[in-house]
Parts: sequence; structure tokens; C-alpha cells
Amino acid sequence: LSCIEEIKEKEFFNEFLLMIVATIGAYLICEYPEALFVLLFSIIGELLEDYATSKSKQSIKKLINNMPLIAHVIQGEEIVDKDPSQVKIGDIIEIKPGEKVPLDGVILKGSSSFDLSSLNGESLPKDFKEGDTLFSGSINLTSLIQMEVKKEYENSTLSKIMNLVEEEQSKKAKSEKMITRFASIYTPSVMVLSFLVFFIGFAVSSFDFANGGKEWLYRALSILLISCPCSLVIAVPIAFFAGIGTASKQGILIKGSISLENLAKSETFFFDKTGTLTEGKFVLAQEVDNQKHQIAASLESKSTHPLARAINDSYHGELLLVDEFEDHAGKGISGTIDGKKYFIGSKGLIEENGGAVPINTSSAKALYLLDDTSKEVTVFYVRDKVKDNASDAILNLKKEGAKETGIISGDEKDIAEEVRAEVGIDMCYSNLLPEEKLQIIKEKKDDKKPLTYVGDGINDSPSLLAADVGVSMGALGSDAAIEASDIVLLDDNIEKVAEAKRLSKKTMRVVKQGIFLSIFWKAVMMAFVLSGILGPYSMLVASISDTGVMVLCILNALTMMKYHPQYLR
Repeated sequence: LSCIEEIKEKEFFNEFLLMIVATIGAYLICEYPEALFVLLFSIIGELLEDYATSKSKQSIKKLINNMPLIAHVIQGEEIVDKDPSQVKIGDIIEIKPGEKVPLDGVILKGSSSFDLSSLNGESLPKDFKEGDTLFSGSINLTSLIQMEVKKEYENSTLSKIMNLVEEEQSKKAKSEKMITRFASIYTPSVMVLSFLVFFIGFAVSSFDFANGGKEWLYRALSILLISCPCSLVIAVPIAFFAGIGTASKQGILIKGSISLENLAKSETFFFDKTGTLTEGKFVLAQEVDNQKHQIAASLESKSTHPLARAINDSYHGELLLVDEFEDHAGKGISGTIDGKKYFIGSKGLIEENGGAVPINTSSAKALYLLDDTSKEVTVFYVRDKVKDNASDAILNLKKEGAKETGIISGDEKDIAEEVRAEVGIDMCYSNLLPEEKLQIIKEKKDDKKPLTYVGDGINDSPSLLAADVGVSMGALGSDAAIEASDIVLLDDNIEKVAEAKRLSKKTMRVVKQGIFLSIFWKAVMMAFVLSGILGPYSMLVASISDTGVMVLCILNALTMMKYHPQYLR
């Protein structure tokens, strides 16, 4: 059926035609076992590769545990849970801490901090208050809020991103298998050679079939038999099977042989920043006065804000007693310590209470501590922590053949540039929306060398699909990113990108070795048959040799099972 479908699509010279011709040739010269082996081994090879791919996909499905997207609609004194697609414009919904915003809307009551990283790659959470617009897909971090829906689900931010994913999914054509590309050259070559042997021999025999012509027909059919692709149709899938299986043992799930082959050839690698090169965990970026640090940590110990953890985690001394604690929703907190009142939070909170914020500071990555008595302001710079092994990962990736690396991020330019310089990446694109990320990937793609994109958020999904190879972070990555990618790293270890590249190159070397060994030996056997030096035993020797080279190719392919990782600790 596959052969008929590909012939209809004008892909006539493929591995299926090669097997059919070889089978018919073996049958015509009464080599029935050989005819059977051609079909049997081709089926086994396809099953092995399909099994390796399906096992990888099953493992990926186990990762999918999507945060429920439910709208808690307020109807009078009751709250009714609905699917977002059933919610109408003007409905009032409630969003609890830890939940994903299901639709776009405006906050009517309450204020909270929201994680927007899965939408725009912004690592720092953003505070929203009454009257601010919220976007679907962002995650409520701290407080209960009520929101009025302003857009139906099909027009929401999250839905638009998912539509981009579907569009790219439909555009991403299935690449040819390596054996198919090889067969497109090998099949017609073998058929032409076989025909020329018969025609030239028949002509030398004065076109007398009984006196020489029959013998040359036998030799021509023998060439088809020797050209039987048994060793290829079994050894190539086994090599991919072993490569994909070995990768899964290292926590690298590869969805198929095409993805593995493209990764081996890829020389351009682009990375998302937040959650990919960074941990998505905030740390204090500078040393501060210990007494000020103690005061800030004592205040922030009462807060659940993500930035508060950066100050608390970096302080290891005793905390002070805080009285008159107050939460200034969406701005910060305040409290009294040893009779003095302090405020800590955003630039707006400090200025509202008479403090002067230093000019050259960015409120997007800073917290401010105000001593209400002296009006002294202390700045605490906070940053998303770069993964400890990120720079080694990029260095190792370059050792494996990456010639161009870049960051594509929705984060601010100075933050993205800082990460780029720290990890040793070549270029940086920042302040990008999902569709802008997608456009850069399309512009950077090269027909000759596949492009690889590594990301983890919902906003990365279109880019993961548009890239020749999409690599997602499985542990912290969004379900959409995992679904859209070709390769999933189970534990978010960024060094696995270099390891996957190394393993894919090794697998392709084993595949090419098998092909070379098979073709070389078949060429030798063809020469023996055509020369006649093997006499009446030529077919027997050729058949045994063909089986022998198939065994060697299989053993060579299975060496992938002994692969030892180099970059994983």
C-alpha cells in the first residue's frame, strides 16, 4: 500500500520498489528463500523503527499533565465551573492562586502577581491590580481575583498561540527517510545495471536466446538478487532503533529517526531563555549591607511573592520580629521593626511614601527597601538564575559542530544580553512576541542545514514546530511545547542538547557504515558473478555472502547499545 501511495505521488524509485524487484528477481531464478527473506526482513525493519518511535511517544505522553484550564464563573451567589469555550463576554470569573487564567479580561476586584513566562518569556512576575488587563495562559501566583471576560476563548491570547501551533503543524512536511532517499538512487542504478548486463550479453550472443542469451538473463537476474536490500532494510532501522532506545535511557526522548537524522546535521541552534538557559528561580544579584539584608528578609518572610524568596534564600541569619505587617496589594509590603517602619516593594510604593528611587535602576529587576524614618532607600537587584551548567552546555554543543547559536526571548534586552554573555552564545533577539519568535526561526532556516530550537513555554510551541528540530524541556516545559517538539529532555538538563547531538552523529555514522559495508560487498559479489570465476557456485556463494554481510551490518548497528555518554554527570 505504501508503495502504491508513493508511486501515485510520483515517488516511484523508493525502497518498496527495490524490494519488489529484488523479490521478483529471486523468485524468477528459483531462489525462493531469498525472496521470502527480502519481504520478512523489510517488515521486521519497519516494525523495529515503528516500535522505537512509539515507545518514545508513549513516554512523552506520560509527561503530559496539563494544568486544568477551567473558568470559575460567578452566577449570583454560586460559582459554576465551565469550559472556557462556554464563557461569554461580560461574564465575571474567579481566578484562584496557582491557577491559569482561562480567558482575556480586566480585573474587577483584587490584585495579584502573575507569571507570564509561558506567554512572553518574561522571567520576572508582573503585578496586576483592578482595571488592568489579564491575558489567558498567565498563572496567578498570590491572591484571589475577580475578572470580567473581554474576549471569547477563540479570540483569547492563549487560543491565538495554539492556532499558530496548529498552522505550523500542518506546514511541517514529513521528511523523507534516509533509506528512501538512498533507494531513489540505488534502485534505478541497480535496475539499469541489470538491464545493461542482459542487453550487452544478449547482443554479444548475436541475440540468440538459446545460445548465450538465457545465461545472460540469468546473470542479470542474479544481479537483482545480489542487490537484494536485506542488509539495508534491517540494519538501518536497527541502528535508529538502538540510537533512539539508548537516548531514552539518558532521559532524551526522540520521536523518530527523521528527528535524529536532522539533529545530527544541524549546525544552527537557538534557545529560549527563561526555563531553558535559566532556572526560572530568582536570586539576589549583588551583595548588600548585612543589616539591611536582615531587615528586608524579615519583612519578606511574611510574603508569598516569588521575588521575596530571592531575598529570603540569600539570607542565612536570624530574622527580626515584624509588627504591624501590611500587604500593599500589587505594590509590596510594610512593617515595623524595633519601632521603625519599613516599606519594601516596587518603585511606586517607595515614591508614594516619600522615598527617592535612584535614577539608574530598573523596577523590572529590583526591589526597594525604604526606611520611613530616614527616607533612605536600599536597592536589591534580583535576577533569574542562569543554570550552573549552561555555559558548559553551549561550549560542548559547539564542540559537537554547532556553528551558530542564539537566544530568542520575550524578555528585556539587557536581561537577555546579560544571559547571552554569561553562557557564551553568539547572538541575541529580545522583547519578542510568539509570532515574532516564529518569524525569526523562519528567516534563519537553511534548506541545506537543519535548524534546532530549544524551548519550554507555550509561546515556544510555534517556533518548536517551525524549526527542523524542536527540543523541549520535559520537566518544567509546558504541555504544548512537549507536544510540538521532536525531542524532549526529561529533566531539563541543558547539557543533554549536546549529548543528543553527539548521540545522533554517532548513530548516523553507524547507519552510513552499514550502508557502505553492504554496498561494497554487493559490488564485490557482482564482480565475481559477472566474471564467472565462481562457476556454477556463484549464486550459492553470493547468497551466503549476502546473509553474512547482513549479520555484520546488524552487529555493527547494535554497537549503539553500548554508547557511553560524555557530557552527562
